[in-house]
Parts: sequence; C-alpha cells; structure tokens
Amino acid sequence: MSRIKVFLIWILILGISTQIYSQGDENKIGHLRILDSDQTHWKQIDDFSVVLDWGFYPEPIDLRFRIGNLPEESKTEFLIFPWSHLDSVQVCDLKNNCLQAGFAHPVNEWLVPGIFPVFPLRKFLENNSEINVRIQSRNYIFSEVRLVSAEELYSISTVYSGIVFSLLALVIVQIAYLINSYIRLRSKWILYQILFSFGMGLTFLFVSGIGSRYVFPGFGFPLSLGKKILIGYLIISGTLWVSHFLKIKQNFKPVWYFYNTVSIITVIMVALSFTKFPRQFVSRSFTVFYLAVTATAIVLSLVATKRKTIQTRWFVASMFSLLVIEILNIISYRAFFSFDGRSFLFFIAFFVPINIFLTSRAVRTRIRELEHEIALRREELRNFKTDKTSSDLSAKKKSTIIGINVEEALARLNKLLDEDKIYLEEELRISDLAAVLGLSVHQVSELLNQVLNISFPDLLKKYRIEEAKRIILNDPSANILDLAFSVGFQSKSSFYDSFKKHTGLTPQEFKKSASPDSSEE
Repeated sequence: MSRIKVFLIWILILGISTQIYSQGDENKIGHLRILDSDQTHWKQIDDFSVVLDWGFYPEPIDLRFRIGNLPEESKTEFLIFPWSHLDSVQVCDLKNNCLQAGFAHPVNEWLVPGIFPVFPLRKFLENNSEINVRIQSRNYIFSEVRLVSAEELYSISTVYSGIVFSLLALVIVQIAYLINSYIRLRSKWILYQILFSFGMGLTFLFVSGIGSRYVFPGFGFPLSLGKKILIGYLIISGTLWVSHFLKIKQNFKPVWYFYNTVSIITVIMVALSFTKFPRQFVSRSFTVFYLAVTATAIVLSLVATKRKTIQTRWFVASMFSLLVIEILNIISYRAFFSFDGRSFLFFIAFFVPINIFLTSRAVRTRIRELEHEIALRREELRNFKTDKTSSDLSAKKKSTIIGINVEEALARLNKLLDEDKIYLEEELRISDLAAVLGLSVHQVSELLNQVLNISFPDLLKKYRIEEAKRIILNDPSANILDLAFSVGFQSKSSFYDSFKKHTGLTPQEFKKSASPDSSEE
C-alpha cells in the first residue's frame, strides 16, 4: 500500500514539474485594464491579469474592464476567475447582455461549464472594448481575473484537474487501507481517521470546483457555505480522531473536555453559517480552533512519547505539517501565493502528499502496536487456560514479578480502579494499564492471573458491572444503552451477557428489583 502512495506522489510531482511551469506567455493576447483610479481593492499584476482583494464583502462589487488589442478572428479570448470560490459573477456588455457563472449557480447553466468561472469575450467585444463585471460572494474575496487564450484555458484546467485528482487518488488509497485495518481491528480511532480522511477528500473535491463540475453539475451550492461545512466537519472528525488515537479521555481528561467544547462550538458555528451571521467571525473561529487542536495534539503526542504509552513520532510530524500549512496560509498568503494560482497549486501539491505520507506512517505504527497488543492478549488467554488446567506448569515457570513490590503495585492498581475508575475507558488495554503502573505487560498479566486469580478482561467486566449496578441503584430511570456505553462496554449485547453472568439478572430485572415500587410490594 505504501509503494502505491509513493508511486502516486512521484507521478504528481512529475506532472507539476512538466506542466505547471510549461505554461508560458506565448499564447497570451490582448490586455486587461480596470477603469477605476482607486486601487485600494485591486492591483494590476501584468497586461493580462488583475487581482481583486475585497476581503469579506457581502455586498455586490461593480467593476468596468477594458480589453485592449482585440484578438485576430482565429483567436478566442476568455475572462477567467481561477482559484476563486466566488458565489456569483456576472459579465455584461454595455447593452446589458449578460452571462452568469459562480458556484451559487448550477455549473451546467454556465455558458462554458468549468471548475472556475469562465466567460468567452468574442460576443462582448464585437461593438465595444469595455465590459461590466459584478461580483457577489460571502466568501473571502481574493481572486485573480485573467485574460487567456483557448490554449491557456485548456492547459490551466487540465493541470489543475490533474493535481486535484492525484490528491484524491492518494486520499482514496489511504481510506482503503484504513477500512481494511478497521475491519481487522475494530478500533474506534481508525473509524474516526476514516471519517477525517473522507472529509479531506470531499474538501479537495468540492473546494476545487471539481465536485460542482463533474459530480453535481445541476446543483448550485455556494462554496462560501460549503467551505464552512467541510472545515467544521474536519475539525469535529479530527478532534475525535486525535482524542481516540492519543487516548485523551484516559490520559489527559481536561484536554478531552476542551476538545468536546471545541466540537460543540464548531457545530454551532456551522449552523450559524446558514444564516446572515458574519462568516468572517466563523472563519476566524475555525482558524483558532484548528490551530488550538493541532498544537495541543503535538504537545500531547510529545508527552505520550515521553511516557512511552504510544509511539507517536510520525504522528507528531504529521500534526506539525498540518500546523505549518495553516500558519503559512495565515501569514504569507499574499506574500507567498501572491496572485499566482500556479504557486498555490505547487504549495498544496507539495505539502498535502507529505502530510498524507506522515499520517499514514503514524497510522501504520499504531496499527502494528494494536496487532502486537492483540497477540499479547491471545497469548495471555492461552497461558491462563493452561494455568487453570495445569498448576504444576505455572509453578515451574520463571516468575516475571520477582523483584517488584507486589503490595505497592496492588495498591496502585486499586487506586486506579477505585478512585480513578480507569476501567471506564472503553478501549483500555492491558498495555495501557501496564504503562500507568510502570510495569511490563507480562508482569501485569502475572500479577492479575497469579496473585488476584483473575484475567484482565474479567477484571474490567467485574468493575464495569459494579459501576453499572451503582448507577442503577442511584438512578433507576437510567437508559440501559447509555449506561452500557458510559461504564466502558462497546456493545449492548456484551453488556447484557456480562451483567447476567455477574448478577444472575438482566439489567432490566435488576433495575426492577432496585426500584422503590418493587420494594414496597
């Protein structure tokens, strides 16, 4: 799987190096000028390009352009708005004959369907060299307006689409690998990683305009709103992934509360995006959340690495790459990207594959840890069964707890169970318990099996059932399914079976026996 990703990255870089910079100026014709002396919100880049910078400006923007040096009859000029997320663009001649594009309108209703607004100028330039342009968008307006020939338009669209499809291919390969891993291991963090990667794919698909052009050409949906929905989705799925990957609820509970708060506020912000609430505030809030979640994940990863609870070197690198992308996006958008879409394409084509590679390495490392833990648990179960049938064999085996203070280890274990209630963590593994106790997995296994005469899974079930009984006694109206998940079980059936085994009653029967009405009878 990793070889496929390397091959796709190689093809992507090759495509960039051979096509992006092969777009020369030899096909450029005519020139483009804005008839406005006030250059507060626009800048003339060269004879063929103007960059518009209105920021968040929801009101209509009216501009008049002059197209000079009319092309030959065999040439066709186009006015394009590349790399932009404009909701609506209208181009009219001086007689008010207009064409309309922009992602608030279905792409198949554009005169020239594309991945960004495109307007053929031949008809507009028959009688006059001036045209009127009206732009309206609730997204951040920082867009290039460029005059191109048909050859340039084809080249730009082909390269842009090729890069986006290559990035989508990388994401699809990653998702396929994760789905296969989830089927084998059934770990929640893998599921949330799948959801996060799926969100990345959707972001590439729709924010690039590819989705509107090829997937839903008959459906007009403003990218200004779509971006907020997708970014909100990425923040929520990303916090869930990081939380379960680093076991934040178990090891860093205050951060877990912080992540939950971020997710709740993000949902509220996405809902507000459907109203007239200022999207500038929503965008800045999402930027703060993104930076906070990513930076916190890096710090917690370093702490986890120091504690040796999880191997997170690759995860730290992947989070750091995400942080670098966002910081560069904030502080050097104009300086680095300038007006040139090719620089932007090179940027995402360089950093996104790197992040996917680093994330994949982190996932692969964590999956190997899970596979090792499963192997240890199977070995523990085999050893326990063997010990139960042959006491002589256990007596002859070399003990792994010789040299440790058993009473002190048991006292720490009891504190974790009775006070910290570590068993409530639904994905708690014996390796996690060993890391907290400062012992090896084999030492914890022997401590439980030989000293306490109980296996690790049975220990968890025992404490979880006792906690469930306590909750029912305090609140007989508690929902059974919510109760099962709150005490650490991952399914209703597992909870029912364990409860019946330990109490001789089903949860409903126990609840009925604990209710005041039944006691009166």
